Amino acid sequence: MELRQLKYFLALADEKNFYKAAETVGLTQSALTQSIAKLERDLGVTLFMRGKSGTLLTDHGQRLYEHAQVILAQVQAAQTELLVRSGRQRAEFSLGVVPSLSDDVLLSLLGQIRASYQSHSIKIIKDWSANLIPLLERGAIDFAFTSDHFMAAPVPEVRREPLFNDEVQVVVGQGHPLFERSQPSLEALTHHEWAAVSVEPEWPEFLARVFAAADLAPPERVIQTNSVTLAIELIGGGHAVGLASPKLLRAASRYEYRCFDIPELRQQRVFSLCYRSRMVIRPSHRRFIDQFSEIVKRKFGS
Repeated sequence: MELRQLKYFLALADEKNFYKAAETVGLTQSALTQSIAKLERDLGVTLFMRGKSGTLLTDHGQRLYEHAQVILAQVQAAQTELLVRSGRQRAEFSLGVVPSLSDDVLLSLLGQIRASYQSHSIKIIKDWSANLIPLLERGAIDFAFTSDHFMAAPVPEVRREPLFNDEVQVVVGQGHPLFERSQPSLEALTHHEWAAVSVEPEWPEFLARVFAAADLAPPERVIQTNSVTLAIELIGGGHAVGLASPKLLRAASRYEYRCFDIPELRQQRVFSLCYRSRMVIRPSHRRFIDQFSEIVKRKFGS
């Protein structure tokens, strides 16, 4: 079994059509058909079956598909590593992070990358966890720092390395009417303006469910924004109530905050560094993971 046969096999498995797969790998349809037939003869199994939905993998084909992805990824990883070491190619780390991760943490990370990886550049994307996971799945980014908050069920193709936990709490900044008061009731919170770093509908729906469960009307005014800076100014400046991770909020802001543990609004969050489960972890990747983990754990605790 040759590497080129595996490439042809993967192309057909992905395209599910001999003509399209042949175009993808630069072969004639006849040449691709002969290559797949020879691969099946050599292995002694049927890899594909034709159906109404196209050319589909058999159970044997699915097992080979899983192995072939890993094999070709390892070959590509070895080529990239050697080209980078020889100076013939520059490497790039691409990292997605939630908007609430402070730039101070990222600046520390960039400082270490500059010192450790002279031939590497880095691309950093800030976005919501729910948007970063699909980018990770399709290989648009290598790593993602995410929260499990409002996330769907675990994604089999994504591996998570938990870094720290935090309990989301109600927070107000100095100058807010609640800052100097004792623990407010849930009812008292309905009369204040709220601000959230969110553009998804789940956030106001979550608030509405919590207040409805207590037979209360939801807060009258809720400001949603994808700007962490604006949310910090609204909450930290004493203009609005927030629901946030105290660790991330304090790290990203100069303001002084007061946190309230309201049982109905309490949420546990796990913050993790994620990458594709089938990603070939090169030595440089492992060092990057370790450095990122060390910086985050030092800042926020394990």
